[in-house]
Amino acid sequence: MSNTQSLIEQLYQEEQKRLADEATFTPLDISVSASDMAMVNTIAKRFGKNKNLFAREALTQALVDMFSALEPAERKMLAKEADELANSIAAEIAEEQGLSDVAVAGTNWVAQDKTCIREEKKAEKERKKMEQEAAASMTAETNMSDMSEEPADMATEEASADSANDQPFAEETTESEEAPASIFGTN
Repeated sequence: MSNTQSLIEQLYQEEQKRLADEATFTPLDISVSASDMAMVNTIAKRFGKNKNLFAREALTQALVDMFSALEPAERKMLAKEADELANSIAAEIAEEQGLSDVAVAGTNWVAQDKTCIREEKKAEKERKKMEQEAAASMTAETNMSDMSEEPADMATEEASADSANDQPFAEETTESEEAPASIFGTN
């Protein structure tokens, strides 16, 4: 088989795969605002994509984002339900087209739930690590602050002690007070 024939064979295989994939998609008729449709058209045109394919990809990503925002228990329940429904729809499509089986294209929601759980655990681990680092940093700053205050406290204490040493031991007497008699007899 020549390279050209090989290329044609590859194109046939790609076409067959595309048709099989498209067979698992069910039509969805929706209405969107003119502004939203204009953005879909503009982005699709900018990147040379079919606007229907682009809208389908955008909807898929939006569904994944919404699914990820669900509470974990509800997400698990809905994932199982959605995957069962997807298999049921795929079986109906296969029957309508006279095929023995059609592979479900799109998101496997149970697998997506597991991905969400892993990401949540990873985020929680990262959050705890950041909290520990912040606590360690605060402790280090407090210790450094305490160490820098100690010399100042010690200097203040020393200065107080020095000023206490500057005062005479004997009290000075004022004129109105009588000086005690000296042991030598006279003042």
